[in-house]
Amino acid sequence: MGVTLGENKIALISTAAPSRSISAFAGFKPPTSNTTYTPNQFFDVVIPHFSRGVVRIVAYLLRKTLGWCDANGNPQEEQIEVTYRELEQKAGVGHDGIRRALDEALSAKLIDCVREGRMKSAHDAGQSALYALRWSAADYTTSPAVFSGFFEGEGNRTDIPNEFFDVVAPNEPLSVIKVVGSIIRHSIGFQTKHGRRRQQVAISFQHIQNYARIGSRDDLTKAIRIALAKRYIVRIEAGVFDHRTTFQRAATYALCWSDSRIAPESEPGLDHSENRTTIAPISEPADQSENRTSIETKPGNETGNRQPAADTLHRRLVSIGFSEKTAAKLIREHSKQTIEQQIAWLPDRAPARSPAGLLRRAIEQRWPAPIKLRATEVFIRPEGYEFARCFYAAYGGNRGEPVNDPSPREAELASGFVQRLARATQGTMRAAEWGRELGRLAREQRNPFPSLQLAIRQLGDAFLVSEEKKRLHTQLAATTQRREAHEAKHRAAWLAWLAEREAQTQQAQPGDYARFIAKRDRQREELRSDSKPWSLKALEGFDTEASRLAAFREHFALPDFWQWDANFNSQPFNPRT
Repeated sequence: MGVTLGENKIALISTAAPSRSISAFAGFKPPTSNTTYTPNQFFDVVIPHFSRGVVRIVAYLLRKTLGWCDANGNPQEEQIEVTYRELEQKAGVGHDGIRRALDEALSAKLIDCVREGRMKSAHDAGQSALYALRWSAADYTTSPAVFSGFFEGEGNRTDIPNEFFDVVAPNEPLSVIKVVGSIIRHSIGFQTKHGRRRQQVAISFQHIQNYARIGSRDDLTKAIRIALAKRYIVRIEAGVFDHRTTFQRAATYALCWSDSRIAPESEPGLDHSENRTTIAPISEPADQSENRTSIETKPGNETGNRQPAADTLHRRLVSIGFSEKTAAKLIREHSKQTIEQQIAWLPDRAPARSPAGLLRRAIEQRWPAPIKLRATEVFIRPEGYEFARCFYAAYGGNRGEPVNDPSPREAELASGFVQRLARATQGTMRAAEWGRELGRLAREQRNPFPSLQLAIRQLGDAFLVSEEKKRLHTQLAATTQRREAHEAKHRAAWLAWLAEREAQTQQAQPGDYARFIAKRDRQREELRSDSKPWSLKALEGFDTEASRLAAFREHFALPDFWQWDANFNSQPFNPRT
């Protein structure tokens, strides 16, 4: 890995044997061997958008499936039998979170359940669930909304050191996995037009946060610090944060290889992921993702008579819960505009226990405008939030864009219900449509539903069964249509097979075939002597080849079309395609 293209640098470290202990980690082995040929979608889709449990499960299945290949690069195991115990001990997923993570991965079409598990009982030995990675022949995508399985075509894969799957993924917090994964993706995961790979990359703090979807800048700062301290990555050159664009410079990182000769710029300080000018805060909170101005006007720079406004602001802070001393300190150290703006944003931050404590951190750290549900989006998928919004819109008779936003608790409740609907329907996620359907159903009831929780409690099971019936009906109609199309396509081959059997019977069993012909002659005469309309109609097609072959099949008890298709056709019907 001696190529230098782009700006950023990153370093990973590997051990001689995979171990859950990170203290002795000495660097990632060079990607010339001991690698897993990993789909890039693992870094672009899975790591940024899903929970730690899902990331660890998919990483474990990728390692087992693609980490051991034959001489032609084909995986030795297409399906892996995975038990809860194995996931807990080897994939790093806790016992309480396995079911939830598996359901999330199945719903997102990252994996398939090849065989359902069965509990052990007195008369049944039970069986383990069988899971496998899900592959797709669809076009390559990095959008979770249209993702239907890992791209199975050529390209769009990278040789990733096994230590990332054996050491980092099962042991580290999701934020650290995201940081190391971002650097991997933007360095060795980036192939130039000449086919070579980056060794290092200049990547800004903001770029990592946006790519990895880490909501809190504090969390990102801590994750970078851990990754550097444990030598998963090295910082080659410190970045510079400045309000003047021409003076800004992204930090340069590299993966830490066991044979690396790249020396880091310096051992990072505990709070430093990038060097900053003194006009910017050292750390930032969970809902900071927007850019802000770099220079803030302090009270000392303001002019004019400020005393009445300051007294009013002081009373507002005290009414929120600050002490007289703390309120005065905030007014003294921060501008009036900043404090008033943070007070105005406070209701949207949904403080759980201490509004004053949250407001103080927002003022001191200069938080930007809050993003809805940022505090809970780690646990609540956006589908739940959209379902709840559309439920209330439909319940109120609003067919357009929803007006009101649900509470975090309602969004969390809706998220679980949407996941159950997704599993029941086994189709495309339709959170907004489901929310409106349940809202209309609740609106039609005699008794009003004051909350989404009550509506799900009263109508959820019936709604779930209704959606599942729709899926089964649609699936049955589609299967019937495919069966009819399959029979139309292969019926001529079946008739040719019968004609061949007729010729063989005529030569090998002349007596039996003569009796068959005599029976046909008697049936023809019976039809001719019967003047009923249906007899005349049957007589019109009696001497066709198809009619003769059908009678021959029935007389000699040969397979009908579907028996022939299952046992003799080289392209039998597959109900799953």
